[in-house]
Formats: sequence, C-alpha cells, structure tokens
Amino acid sequence: MIKIMKTFNILLVLFLIHNNLISAQSIEFEKVVYADSTATKEVLYNRMNSRLIEFIGNEIAYEKSVIQTDKDLGVIKFKQSLEYDPKGNRSDDGDINYTVNVFFKDGRFKIIFDNIYHVGKGISLYNITNDLEYPHEKRSFLRFRKKAWKELKEYVDLNMPKLFLSYESLILVPTEQEKEW
Repeated sequence: MIKIMKTFNILLVLFLIHNNLISAQSIEFEKVVYADSTATKEVLYNRMNSRLIEFIGNEIAYEKSVIQTDKDLGVIKFKQSLEYDPKGNRSDDGDINYTVNVFFKDGRFKIIFDNIYHVGKGISLYNITNDLEYPHEKRSFLRFRKKAWKELKEYVDLNMPKLFLSYESLILVPTEQEKEW
C-alpha cells in the first residue's frame, strides 16, 4: 500500500510539473508556403535576402536585426517589432518584439514568429506565453497586468498572423534579375 501511495505521489508531482511546463510555453506562429515548384532553395533565399535591407529600413538597422543568414542551410533569422498601442494613453503602450525565422527548401519555405516579448513604456508584460492568466512574477499593479495581459494576447492572436503576408511577398515575387528582359 505504501509503494502505491509513493508511486501515486510521484506521478502526481510529475503531472503538475508537466502541466506547469506546458502552460508556460512561449507562443509562436508558423506558416508553410508553397512557391513555384521550379524555385530552388537558393532562389527563394536570394529573394528574401536581397530585399531584407530595404524591408528592415537601412543597413544599420539590418546589421542590428539580423541574427543568422546561411544560404547553404537555407535559413534567415532576424528581429522585428510591432507597435502596440491599446486605446488610451496607457503604461503598456510600447512594442511587441519577435524573431522571424525563415527556412527554405526547394519549392517552399516556412516562416516562424517566436520569442514574442512585450516591452511597454511604463509596464512591460514580458514573454508572451500561452497562459490565459498573467504568468510572470512581477506583481506590482497586478490587477492592471491581468487585464492588460488578456488584451495583449487578443491583439497578438489577431495581428501576428497578418504579418505573414508581408514576408511572403518578399519571397514569392521574382527579383528583377530573374525576369526575362
């Protein structure tokens, strides 16, 4: 009987740890896009890479934003941000920072947004997780944080998927060098 109770207690602890790990995972958004089947990994990579400086803004911003570019592996990773300005002048106005990961294969590519993080002008809500309730240890202004967390999550869930289109257009539209002229 004691062995059964010990086993049950161990399983209960493992279950609770597992649930806490699952509930505290960062959210991410992922999309696989199929391009022209004749477009090679290199062509798709070159389209994105050649337009990235202009997309990010300038060469200095590009240097600060790019995390990894590797043509052989077919990977481009860079940091971006999305302005967050909920209604009214609030202390959680700020930016939602995220990482764009683009992986290329022949005829297709995958875009992943991860490391999604809120930085407010006054109050930051930090790493955006899949938790329904505000999950972080910072407890000052807790009622505000709980309300703001729900609004931020709704905003992220609504607006992050819309960002895929701008990145897709960088890759799907052929460059001038590819066109017949």
